Amino acid sequence: MLKSENMSRMTISGHKQNLSDLSNLLDKHQLIHLIDYNNEDDGFKIGSSLTYGAQTSELLVKIRSVIKLLDVSPNPSTSPKLISDIEKEISEIDSIASQAHKLNDEQRDFDRQIEELVSQLEQVDLFEGIDIDLDLLSGYSSIQVFAGNIPEDSDLTLLNKMESVEIIQSNEITVVFVAINSSEEVERILLDQGFRSIDVPLVSGMSSTVKSQLNSSLSKLNSEKEAIDHEVKAIATRHGDWLVACEEHYSALSEKSSLPLKLATTDNMFVLDGWVPSNSVSDLQQALQNLDIYYEVGEESGGEPPIKLDNPEVMKPFELFTKLYSTPKHWEFEPTAIIFLTYPLFFGLMVGDAGYGLAYILFGQFIITKFGYSTEIAALGKILRMAGMWTLFFGTFIFAEAFGQTFYLIGNDYLGFTSFVFGEHFGPTFNVPLIDNPHPPWQLPIHKFSPYGAQLMLLSSVIIGFIHVSLGFILGFINELRHHNLKHALYSKMSFLLILWGGVIALVSVVGLLPEFAKLLGIAVLLVGLTLAVLGEGIVGILEFPTVFSNVISYARIGAIGLSDYGLAFTVNFIAFNLIGLEGIMAIVSISILLIGHLTVFTLGIIGTGINSLRLQYVEFFTKFVQGGGTLYDPFGYNRKYTTENEVIP
Repeated sequence: MLKSENMSRMTISGHKQNLSDLSNLLDKHQLIHLIDYNNEDDGFKIGSSLTYGAQTSELLVKIRSVIKLLDVSPNPSTSPKLISDIEKEISEIDSIASQAHKLNDEQRDFDRQIEELVSQLEQVDLFEGIDIDLDLLSGYSSIQVFAGNIPEDSDLTLLNKMESVEIIQSNEITVVFVAINSSEEVERILLDQGFRSIDVPLVSGMSSTVKSQLNSSLSKLNSEKEAIDHEVKAIATRHGDWLVACEEHYSALSEKSSLPLKLATTDNMFVLDGWVPSNSVSDLQQALQNLDIYYEVGEESGGEPPIKLDNPEVMKPFELFTKLYSTPKHWEFEPTAIIFLTYPLFFGLMVGDAGYGLAYILFGQFIITKFGYSTEIAALGKILRMAGMWTLFFGTFIFAEAFGQTFYLIGNDYLGFTSFVFGEHFGPTFNVPLIDNPHPPWQLPIHKFSPYGAQLMLLSSVIIGFIHVSLGFILGFINELRHHNLKHALYSKMSFLLILWGGVIALVSVVGLLPEFAKLLGIAVLLVGLTLAVLGEGIVGILEFPTVFSNVISYARIGAIGLSDYGLAFTVNFIAFNLIGLEGIMAIVSISILLIGHLTVFTLGIIGTGINSLRLQYVEFFTKFVQGGGTLYDPFGYNRKYTTENEVIP
């Protein structure tokens, strides 16, 4: 927590005949993060895949092709399939692949026929107003037929005067029959009038009859195509789980077979280099005792070790945000533990509504249950659930608010609802008498739209920003002190921390909250910080000077978004209850407005509030102490979900 796990460098060497056993062992334990060989040493070269690699790759391509053709999606794993069973049954893949390809060819053929019929229908529709057999629009040797659209204000007088021309018009289309020897002149006249040509359908019969026939054929093709689709779905349902398990197993085999591609080898020997978590080195050493190989273990030296995030289980979902930003260097603080506290805290303060908080908890739990097979999506669900808990807490005990409606909790016996506008009561209370002190001492209702409430929210947001940014600079100072030296840490981090603290002390003194001498102290601290910044970064230090304060002011968005969310929810309630009401048929309108309005606020809370809370972490906080660019720990081996080597006993 706050620090990635210590890593140890391990080198393994031995005879190439042991590579297959070593690959199986490393895959089983999944402890060593391999360093790919760069092929730069004399006498060594990158190895080639293990013997079963080519056959495995061929099978894997076939399995993935079938999965794509059948549009198979993985389901949550209930009972992993035995590897031995998969290898016995893998011969069935040829039969399934043959069926899948045959059905796919039939689907494509039907799609082509349907597309052609639809195109013909569109053409025939254009000629529906022409009372003529469509077969008469083509196939002449001495007559040219022009069919298309022409503007309504076109002048066709010249064409009507020509003896070799006959014109048929409807509201949608114009057809011109002309002798072949006059076709060029007629075409020129038509183009001058804005004529736009369209293709003539190559069918015979009246347009209405042809259209009916085409619709009938299209309906039949769609039915046959639907039957093929059902057959594909049936095969996907019958073999889907098995195919997913096969894909996983042969992907694991493919990865194991690729181990030599990452190593330095000679004709007979190999050398493997990698990183192992220090507290797991003994486990791997004990496992390696069973193989005839040699290994050495050293400390963190000779390169950047990978980063293995080390957090308690409850914090692990928030590692997603750390990885999205950038993997920290091994000497930097790992921010997951902090973002675990601050992200849902900021989210809860922004929304601050017990009703929405409960909704977020339920929606987060739904995501976890529905998409538990996806680590990333499930992590988002857990993050939303945690954010909902903070939102419920602030909505209950600080803002006394649910779905834009203010309430006070009175002891354990009453739940009173009342609405406020700048501290003034309006509307009904629900069978709860108004009393002088309607809330117990453990509840601190801060109404957002009262003058003091809005000011307090904005001021509190800036104070939170001051603390958060200061923490970022302190962590950055410690990072630089570890990685470089005191001088570098003073110039790059402590300088801006002094600027921030000096400026805030001086400002607070100006408004009279601190004695007069504190203003001079604050200015002195600010100048010391500015001097250090200029010494360390030159003119850039002066340019970054305002950024420190703008970062803190940026946290005012916590209060501002809280006010806007409440304003939206309050407006929805006001329109539904006060402007429309719940009487008669209008009750349906009011309920619809309530559902749509609060669903909109709920969605905006997830998107807008979630993004802004994350932005404060990334832009205002992480930049103070996370340089990033580290390599995430990725041990050799394949994590299996759908297959197992040994039968799982319930």
